[in-house]
Amino acid sequence: MSEKIYDDKFKSGFVAVLGKPNVGKSTLINALLGQKVASVSHRPQTTRKVQRGILTLEKAQIIFIDTPGIHKPRYKLGEKMNEAATQEVDGCDVILFIADITQLPNEEDTILAK
Repeated sequence: MSEKIYDDKFKSGFVAVLGKPNVGKSTLINALLGQKVASVSHRPQTTRKVQRGILTLEKAQIIFIDTPGIHKPRYKLGEKMNEAATQEVDGCDVILFIADITQLPNEEDTILAK
């Protein structure tokens, strides 16, 4: 008799998508969901507020949380955007870190890693 290693009930979870500004967080979420739920542009910090997109599958639902890019803030707005992004981590099941591999790590990467 084979032992069941998973429960086949409906599953759901939250995935926080984190990274520096303009690394493709919103673009990835739009691609995974197959529709535009997050604004995308070539300008850094297009995402200023946390946005959610839901992927519904037959036996699962994934709630993707698109966060503002975490960076070294120069103004209060930047501080608030960083706070909004990092607060989302607490209630999530998974953190998906997105990085631009065409650039060497810098001070903002260190901030994000913390």
